[in-house]
Amino acid sequence: MISRERVFEAMAHREPDRVPLYLWVFRQPGVLQEIEARHGGIEAFYDLLSLDMCQTFPSKGLAPSRPAHPDAVTVETPYGRGTYGNEMTLEEALEVPFTDPDDEATYARIREEVAHHKGRKGRAIFLQTPGVFEASNGIIGLETNMAEMLTRPGLIRRLYERIARWNFRYIENALEIGVDVIHVSDDWGMNGAMLFSPKTWWELVYPAEKITTDFARRMGAPLSLHCDGYLMDVMDGVIELGFQCLHPVQASSGMDQLRIKREYGDRLTIYGGLDVRTTLGRGDSDGVRAEVRRLMRDLKPGGGYLFCTSHMVQPGTPVEEVEMAYRVALEESWYK
Repeated sequence: MISRERVFEAMAHREPDRVPLYLWVFRQPGVLQEIEARHGGIEAFYDLLSLDMCQTFPSKGLAPSRPAHPDAVTVETPYGRGTYGNEMTLEEALEVPFTDPDDEATYARIREEVAHHKGRKGRAIFLQTPGVFEASNGIIGLETNMAEMLTRPGLIRRLYERIARWNFRYIENALEIGVDVIHVSDDWGMNGAMLFSPKTWWELVYPAEKITTDFARRMGAPLSLHCDGYLMDVMDGVIELGFQCLHPVQASSGMDQLRIKREYGDRLTIYGGLDVRTTLGRGDSDGVRAEVRRLMRDLKPGGGYLFCTSHMVQPGTPVEEVEMAYRVALEESWYK
């Protein structure tokens, strides 16, 4: 069974030969350099860990850059360079032309990763896709976004809908290139609670997100959601939106993995599990081994599980510890 087949068998809630494995590393400072020094490159590391997927990102985001403010801070993100302290007003965000979704430069990295990971290695390709709330944070800032949800919900809804409709051509183009799964990234949670009320989610986020998910479903594409933190209060809505896969189901923020497996496991694949806050990188090798074994024991029966980290491997985490965790995961992943 090749990797793509393994991933889709698990997402169909059947037991493949083993649980599919993946790891979030992306552009973490220091982590990739250590991997490259130790293994010669990230592709060799993927091969060593027997990874079955690749999460691919656009080379350009949907919102154009504006001239840098003197106090703005530029940082590396999974989407490329991000600027903080340089956000637009809501009025500007509603009027500024978004990046042309047919711009070939947006897809350079996607094409390369589809060719290598799917074409040569047989891995499944998950496409990082803007979620309406998270993408708005990158344009107008988190504080402004949340304030406008309360004070000017009609305008913020318009921004969310603009983002959702931009996704149409982006998804079409990426599917034509060969991506397999539309992976919407939209962080709604924090530790133990959502960032806003479930009522606000249903009124503002759900209808805009549904524009994207309905389109992806019409295109015949499977849907996956990344949402950090706690979102138990809107799990029924996640299902209604058509998501078939959820990352990271973060236990350290209050997400009940066993309850989700029990109540939604016939419809929703759990993607994640290995917590980068409380388990990996803490210097407790025995604890890592025990947690990996627990995850496999609790979440792999019946399929519907993709083993992965809860987020990006954090700087300072020894690569040797990551390798050890994935050796144990591979050992425990087999169904027969």
